[in-house]
Amino acid sequence: MRRTVQLAIAAAAALMLSACGGSDATDSSGSSGDSGGASAAAGDETFEISFSNYTEAAPLFRVIHTNLDKAVKDSGAKVKVKWYDNAGDPAKMLQNAQLMVRDKPDAIVIYPVSNATQGVGKVLGDSKIPCVSVNLDTAQCNFLNIDNRALGEGSAEIIGKIAKEKGWNASNTTVLIGQNAAAGEQVNDCVRYFYSTIAPILGMEAVDATSITAKTTKVGANAIQFDGGSQLQPSFEAVKNLLPSIPKGNNIILYTVNNDSTNGALRALEDAGRAGNDKLLIGGLGGDEAGIKALREDPRWVAEGDIFVSWWGEYAVAMAQALAKGETPPKDVTALPQIVLDKESVDQYHAPGSVDVKLLPPLDESNQFLSKGGFLQDIGNIEGL
Repeated sequence: MRRTVQLAIAAAAALMLSACGGSDATDSSGSSGDSGGASAAAGDETFEISFSNYTEAAPLFRVIHTNLDKAVKDSGAKVKVKWYDNAGDPAKMLQNAQLMVRDKPDAIVIYPVSNATQGVGKVLGDSKIPCVSVNLDTAQCNFLNIDNRALGEGSAEIIGKIAKEKGWNASNTTVLIGQNAAAGEQVNDCVRYFYSTIAPILGMEAVDATSITAKTTKVGANAIQFDGGSQLQPSFEAVKNLLPSIPKGNNIILYTVNNDSTNGALRALEDAGRAGNDKLLIGGLGGDEAGIKALREDPRWVAEGDIFVSWWGEYAVAMAQALAKGETPPKDVTALPQIVLDKESVDQYHAPGSVDVKLLPPLDESNQFLSKGGFLQDIGNIEGL
């Protein structure tokens, strides 16, 4: 997943966006003020980070802030975070980059609001302060992101196995994939690679994922792509309109770029009487409350791509620490935590009956170096670490 969730997460802009107000900053205790100079240089053991969040207005992003603050406090880690609010505004993002550099912290973390980061990259690069860019790439920063392709492939493997055991194949099954064309290719890798992976499992016409573009509607004889814009109502309307093209009696497999889109499409299928427990299989994406609940309770919802957004701050701090200690990322993209859950594994990572995360997936080859920073061990919630 060179994943730019913009799933934002499936299209960061389509997601949510008030917040602490302008470029005002708060430290990890919630108080405002200047963090002072670089603590490492001054001999203080506390590691200081300036962190600009996508926006503090939307819960999806705000939880990155609040969860990291709580983790620092509960663990007693010697880390101090000074927060800035990008407010979903490229101009504010640039202003915050300048203010963060002025802080002279040990490291900087930025969650960009758009791909327009050239000016921000120059400001951060010229400062020579180690920097981490989360979810969207920033020139001259190290990139921390999820992998959409892997999410799609993992979901296809789980759903494909179940469908095949049910006797579903090219003769009796239609696959619906819901994209968000405005979010770009990286976000839509999840649905493109979902179909290219599940097709051979079910004996459908093989397809090169890269041939599925934003303009593709029909994929071979068995798949239909619709644009749901990562939102409920547009997805409902799109699937409602395409339903006449799905052969009556066909089984349906549904997978989209996020759970809002999936639930909109599901409503259209239910209204049309095409969503029986024995005729529909669903893969979710996001690991939000709706997805985790459906995975546990809905027999049709058999996979959920979990991206653990609330813990992205933990990974960002660990990466910042590792960079400051001279570690070099082994790959262009360092992986954020993610896993495709099924009905058996969901309670391994989430507290039973809750969406609270009790365990994060093990590190992989791209992010193993994060353990060199020490912060992950302070928090102590990663499998195998």
